[in-house]
Amino acid sequence: MDERKKQILHALIRDYVDVGEPVGSRTIAKKYGLGVSPATIRNEMSDLEEMGFIMQPHASAGRVPSDKGYRYYVDNLMEPEEKLLSDEEQQQVTDFFRNCTEEMEQLFQQSCKLLSCMTNYTAMLMKPKLEACVLERLKLVRLNDNQLLAIMITDDGKIHNKIVRLPAEISDSNLAEAEALLQERLLGLSFAQVLDCLTSEIAHQLLQQQSRLQQALALMQQLLLDYSEEDAGGKMLIQGTLNLLKQPEFHDVDTVRELFTVLETDAVVKELLLMASQQQQGTVVYIGDELSSHGMSACSMVTTPFYVNGEKVGSIGVLGPTRMPYPKIIALVEQVGSLVSRKGGGHGADK
Repeated sequence: MDERKKQILHALIRDYVDVGEPVGSRTIAKKYGLGVSPATIRNEMSDLEEMGFIMQPHASAGRVPSDKGYRYYVDNLMEPEEKLLSDEEQQQVTDFFRNCTEEMEQLFQQSCKLLSCMTNYTAMLMKPKLEACVLERLKLVRLNDNQLLAIMITDDGKIHNKIVRLPAEISDSNLAEAEALLQERLLGLSFAQVLDCLTSEIAHQLLQQQSRLQQALALMQQLLLDYSEEDAGGKMLIQGTLNLLKQPEFHDVDTVRELFTVLETDAVVKELLLMASQQQQGTVVYIGDELSSHGMSACSMVTTPFYVNGEKVGSIGVLGPTRMPYPKIIALVEQVGSLVSRKGGGHGADK
């Protein structure tokens, strides 16, 4: 791709994103001052079409970008100044995070809603798996001879209740002893660290033949393993699904039906968010068929990871049409992801 073709592809994508109509050679010649005639631009557009970067919806129309064209634009043509938020947008984001709650669950909900409102697309967030949360308080309450209510409060402000069977007959004094011991050993650890600690403690105590401690540790391990199984895939928030109906690409009933079917099952979107949160690089852009789902072939997704307690634990992103203003969406997603990390006490959010 020579420099002139790059300039024409860049101009065509910018115009198509702004207007939503196929772009002709005369439009590019008049609006973008490339210093060449419409006839020259037309020839270059024919070459770009043969190369697969643009396509012609029908014979008498101008051209529109293909998925390949968008990918080339995102990877090679976006300019730094395109990724700047306006002063008004920057202020809106800053004000939101200055005034929003410290409670993590509400922070996730509100951040997702902010992205949806500011982009007019669908916003998604993959919440941290439970194993990344830190245990701050623990209470064990006997319900009857065979059942126990465990109450755990984590650093994100959530209260986790679980009823479990007592591993063996245990007196109230032994239960209080077990609670005090677990609090001493486990508070301040992440759930993943708690599970590791329990495994090593049980092995050690089995050798020591201290049965009451063994019971207490086995009880806690049962409780946390149950949670780990329930939480294995992470949980996803979605805001603004109906925003997609405002986009001209989704006025077709069949397209909308396919897309909403995918979003209802959420397996594809969840997998992409999980992949994004686990990758080494920061922001990831999926375009069209890269989403690996027929129902989402008209969509693009921009995601970035966020951090809690210094660990990369989730990702936040936006789903919209392939005809999205990529520089602005990328800048906004990165800004919100960074501020979610900062609010959550994260480190490394700016990497």
